Amino acid sequence: MKILMQNSVFFPNVIGGAEMSSHLLALKIQERGHQADALATTGKRHDASDLVTRPLDNTPGTVFESSSNGFYDIFDTDGPPEPPGILMRGLHHFAAVYSPRWEKLAGEAMDRSQPDILHTNTLVGMTPAVWQAARQRKIPIVHTLRDYHLLCPRTTLMRSDNTDCTSPPLPCTILRRLKLAKTKGIAVVTAPSNFVLRTHVDAGGFPGAKPVRVPNACENILDSIPAGRDTQPPRGIFLGQLDEHKGVGIILKALDELQAESLPDFGFDFAGVGPLAPQVEEFCARDPHRFKYHGLVQGEIKYDLLKRASFLLVPSLWNDNFPRTMLDAFSYGLPVIGSDRGGIPEVVGHESEGIIIGPDATELAQAMKSYITNPELRKQHGQAAFEAARLYTLDKQVDQFMEIYHSLVG
Repeated sequence: MKILMQNSVFFPNVIGGAEMSSHLLALKIQERGHQADALATTGKRHDASDLVTRPLDNTPGTVFESSSNGFYDIFDTDGPPEPPGILMRGLHHFAAVYSPRWEKLAGEAMDRSQPDILHTNTLVGMTPAVWQAARQRKIPIVHTLRDYHLLCPRTTLMRSDNTDCTSPPLPCTILRRLKLAKTKGIAVVTAPSNFVLRTHVDAGGFPGAKPVRVPNACENILDSIPAGRDTQPPRGIFLGQLDEHKGVGIILKALDELQAESLPDFGFDFAGVGPLAPQVEEFCARDPHRFKYHGLVQGEIKYDLLKRASFLLVPSLWNDNFPRTMLDAFSYGLPVIGSDRGGIPEVVGHESEGIIIGPDATELAQAMKSYITNPELRKQHGQAAFEAARLYTLDKQVDQFMEIYHSLVG
């Protein structure tokens, strides 16, 4: 069996969790004795207009790439590129409905790859034209929802003031209808959370497709919880995009509230990049002994931060799909303080693997205070999180996808 794995950009180009998930899945498919190629954009508008190829991470697989569709780049090695003005953004979003060029390129890649199944992920920069190319060749399609791109130009279902967008403006409504109309003929639609699956199906998307929840997977599960945490002052950690919809603003407010109380010594680490990075850096500079900003971290640097952390925060304001950082925490025996939004409560059990709160600074401060002042509670919830990590192994995730693939090709 051969799978063509599609994503907006492909590893080592990384924007977020979709890139890591699609890359790891492609590698595991090959480990299971099957074949995998990849289809992606370079993330730039003015790269090669034709298909170019490169090896898929030193495997027999091939990555087919070409320049992205739209009116501005979607990937930059220095972080997410700054989008242009509102008119150009509007044109860019409507260009995401369909691209004849990418229908042709995707068809060429499929003719060369000869896959049994097309597995699509994030379609930004390519458009649902890749689905049309697969339908013409009668190739079954599996689609994994990573965000709300098909429903919302911002991909968050939130307005610019970070409130839920319950009544989208007319241009957004038109975009949504145009994109959802392209979802007919998908065989199976998956998502890491039931919340995201329900949201798309309830909006009229993927008629006739079989919906399946396939959770994200842990990349690195330790054999035992790191020792010595209880002998050190407690430290919280946030890993991810430094933006308002991720709850970074309320983290800063909550830390201010905790500083005003008479508490034992505690610290906090921020790791990531995003629009709020200057505010985070300025906040940490006020008390560098207690608060530290590490920028974008990966590999051993990230693992070292997790080893010495006491708890992790995921206080998202938006209906987050399934933040992979929750599994980073579980893998290292860290409890999670998460908001009651999206798929977060599907993973973090309240008073079990962590604490679920409303996305509010005072609630967050009280939850952090519970862990800062009660090491036994941290230990109890951390042990439950560590045991829960075994539910989210990469092999279990691949088993689910392989079952889906086999159901489509026999």
